[in-house]
Amino acid sequence: MVLLASGFSAYAQFPAPYCTVTFTNGVEPITLVQIAGINSTSSAVIGGPEIQDFTAMIGNVTAGVSYPITLKGNTDGMYTNYFRVYIDWNQNNVFTDAGESYDIGTIVGSTGVDAVIVTGNIAVPLTALGGSTRMRVMKRFNTYPTGPCQTGAGFGQAEDYTLAVTAGAACTGAPTVSAATSTVTSACAAVPFTLSATVPSASGLSYQWQSSTDAGVTWTNLGTAQTSASYTVANQTVATSYRLIVTCTPSSQSTTSAPVAVAQNIPTNCYCVNTFNFDCTDGDLMTNVTFGSINNTTACGNTTTGYTNYSGTITPAAVVAGATVPISVTVGNGFSSESVGVWIDYNQNGVFEASEYTYVGTGSGSVLTSNVIIPATALDGITRMRVVVSATIGTSFNATFSCGPIAAENNYGEMEDYAVDIDGVLSTPAFNTSKFVMYPNPTTDIVYVKFENQTDINSINIYSVSGQLVFSKKITSSSDNYSIDLQQLSSGIYIVKIETDKGTQVNRLIKN
Repeated sequence: MVLLASGFSAYAQFPAPYCTVTFTNGVEPITLVQIAGINSTSSAVIGGPEIQDFTAMIGNVTAGVSYPITLKGNTDGMYTNYFRVYIDWNQNNVFTDAGESYDIGTIVGSTGVDAVIVTGNIAVPLTALGGSTRMRVMKRFNTYPTGPCQTGAGFGQAEDYTLAVTAGAACTGAPTVSAATSTVTSACAAVPFTLSATVPSASGLSYQWQSSTDAGVTWTNLGTAQTSASYTVANQTVATSYRLIVTCTPSSQSTTSAPVAVAQNIPTNCYCVNTFNFDCTDGDLMTNVTFGSINNTTACGNTTTGYTNYSGTITPAAVVAGATVPISVTVGNGFSSESVGVWIDYNQNGVFEASEYTYVGTGSGSVLTSNVIIPATALDGITRMRVVVSATIGTSFNATFSCGPIAAENNYGEMEDYAVDIDGVLSTPAFNTSKFVMYPNPTTDIVYVKFENQTDINSINIYSVSGQLVFSKKITSSSDNYSIDLQQLSSGIYIVKIETDKGTQVNRLIKN
């Protein structure tokens, strides 16, 4: 690689005491870094050093000020690359402290010398120590780097620079603070989000976040006081309010922010999506999914993430608890082993559990089929179904693929979501047959429904044992004896569900 910026050797030895970086799959270079006076342009040729020492280049920043950053790089084809920046603000020779990493964003399909860029902002903490410190810029294929000291598999590159930090003036009196804010208005359990507030540009400040689950009656400290005005909540399980207490250490005076309320999402709004993005542009995809009334033929639904949510656009498949429902998935031929699995959230807790997984099959350019057994204990109502195809041999494909690829380098495939409407008729307790009778059973054509006392029937629905609705009739007249013409139905076993003014009645029916 040839460095175009003057005065530096592209293959300079990486300096201690900071850790090194490796990308053993290959080097895809960073070609531009611009921030705070640094304007570093380097070669776009694939290959070269995994990490480059540009620490002789110095950018000047001031505590409490934000600086725009512009980055470019070679993605070696139509691939997505992620940029992350690490800065050692407390000058302890590591990049792993809170507030020292910045996710800048992604580029797709860039040669490194075209117009494709990614931009962001680097906010210098008020607590940043004055003097020279290290900045590391990292780029990686398909996902953010695993850390500032990444080693092992991956495509990408890292570059190190120097920032000269001017410390902020010391605080005095009672500090000012804005109302607290959150990156989300409604949280999902186990999904992190960040709290923040606007605080003065001064040193000597400490920050204590607090939470309240009783609308502000009582408050509890979130950990101990810290040197950053932002705080990451890792797992909220109930609606919670948050506030920030800012203390000026030299004056020993504090100010409390107005709180921010974060609601709690219902579980079914919190389904996981790809940990890493799927790539369905190379033939590793589903071209048809058939399950109950769902018969969806598509191409690669989303060429960026490989994930498409059809749960709000395609009518839910109506199935019956306790039934066995066939599923077929047509897969592409991008790889010799395209493996497919399906998950249905039977307990409607917003999580695709291993017990809710069915392996469909493995093939290439073929139709894969299997049967999904709907548990008798499945909850009534509409829930989510997820179908995943991955270019993975069948023995390696399992329930862990429910949120997407399990590794950045194993990302060829596609993920689709659908809605399923589960009717728990098979798990309904037996009714009192002395007050209800259906005859003749078995039958060849007509079946009669008779109640001991006059009962108003609202509707009669008949399902196949696979859960398909095969007959439906709304009843508008009152009687204690009703007839159903079944001549159009094939021979077999059916489930009859009758909605009455006194409740739901269910029975099995045999058609000869």
